[in-house]
Amino acid sequence: MSAVEYRSILKYRLMIPMFPNDETCPVCRKACLDKYGEHALHCRELPGFKYHHDFVRDALMDILRRAGISAKKEAPVNFLTDPSEGRSTIRPADVLVFLVGRAGNMLVSISQVYPH
Repeated sequence: MSAVEYRSILKYRLMIPMFPNDETCPVCRKACLDKYGEHALHCRELPGFKYHHDFVRDALMDILRRAGISAKKEAPVNFLTDPSEGRSTIRPADVLVFLVGRAGNMLVSISQVYPH
């Protein structure tokens, strides 16, 4: 993973704005990017983009279930809260894995980077 990809993913997870509002999407050429880049998840010009993310998440959940490991999809991460709103300031983790023993629990975030 490059430094640019790492910074972009970190900004997304921490809900730090990445784009000015109404930035033009480089793929579909519409002025519809919001400041967090959510448009990329639903851009009609990126066939299968969201599908691949969900496929990987669901495959991981299936593997964990078959191994007898307890896990939860789209688990809220409530350790960072916005005092004015009283809600989490970062996005939910794609998978929360409940581990037994001293290891504690593990949050898994699945990221997909557009190749261009």
